Amino acid sequence: MKILMYGVNQDTVSIEDIDKYRLTEEQRVQHLHDIKNFSGVEEICILSSDERSEYYLNVDETIFKHGDLLRYLSAFTGKPLKEIILETYSKFNKDVVQHLFTIVSGMEKRPKGSYTELQFAENALNLGVAESTLGSVMSGLFKDAIQFSRKMRLSEAMGPLYSGQPSRAIETFYKKIGQTEDKKFVLFGSDYDVVHLAKLLLSINIQSLTIANTNLNESKVLIDQLKDWINTTTYQAQPTRLHAADLQSVGYRFSNADGIVFSASFESSMLTEAVFEEVDTIRQTKKKQVIVDFTQQDEARFESLGELVVYTSIDELNNKDFTEEQQNQADIYFDEQLLQVTDRFMEQYQLQSEKIEQEPIEKLPIWRKTHTLDIFPNQMT
Repeated sequence: MKILMYGVNQDTVSIEDIDKYRLTEEQRVQHLHDIKNFSGVEEICILSSDERSEYYLNVDETIFKHGDLLRYLSAFTGKPLKEIILETYSKFNKDVVQHLFTIVSGMEKRPKGSYTELQFAENALNLGVAESTLGSVMSGLFKDAIQFSRKMRLSEAMGPLYSGQPSRAIETFYKKIGQTEDKKFVLFGSDYDVVHLAKLLLSINIQSLTIANTNLNESKVLIDQLKDWINTTTYQAQPTRLHAADLQSVGYRFSNADGIVFSASFESSMLTEAVFEEVDTIRQTKKKQVIVDFTQQDEARFESLGELVVYTSIDELNNKDFTEEQQNQADIYFDEQLLQVTDRFMEQYQLQSEKIEQEPIEKLPIWRKTHTLDIFPNQMT
């Protein structure tokens, strides 16, 4: 058995031609099933974004023919086979693992730390699961890439390279709250920054998480997305309690929260005095709270919450700079961690492949449904 990846990205194909490789969701579904039916293909997952189209395969290399996929891409794009060969890149086994973990962690190119490809990797995993084109290897590969990305984004050592709002909020909570296992958080907003931050918080085993918006249905949609994400991408049950709220019902959650974030997508004018008054009415005693504000609201508005409230503005977070040496050290730390998880994944993959090769033919379909390739047992908290 062998793990393969074929792909193109905006650096290997001209701007005019990259569109020929881009896939709509309908086309991704079609490609998943078409290629899954190729001889020797056991599993397939497609990572498709504005920047790249990459096909991840687990194959029986004694049967699979590389030309089958290249000719398929030639027919799809309308480009000659020789151009497909020149424009596509391919990797196998260890190089595939390192490549996926790197791009999902936002570490492929500068400025580093983007979570764009993380979002597309989650979409790829969701679609592969929905279309039943994944087995234990591909689902394990993408789950582990997503978990590794979260581990890196939560690591203090990686702080110099992860400067996005979600990472800065987590850093602030670590420094001003400390241990988060028994803490409650409320997030205001509806953009992907909120979703990404929620996923990071869920990774550190907080007690409860509330998403609040002016429209309750918006909050419910995001909570449902988080529940689906938990079921698809994690190996263990999630103990955190999840809640959806609007501005009429958020008072109790707000008054008891340890950490609160106002994302840039939240309309700050909707946070009226009535909300603060309700919080003050519900709260019987003063409470220490850490508020991270990306909406550039007036800090004075939060003074009514009491002197124990710690307010951090977007200006304070954006003014933090790191030296080149600090950034280089973060790069070194990432490379060390990447090497460890890659070796661990390939060791598990090799052991599983050897076991399957020793099983009778009639039992082969069973492992694809029952074995899981988890390289992070109890290591991601």
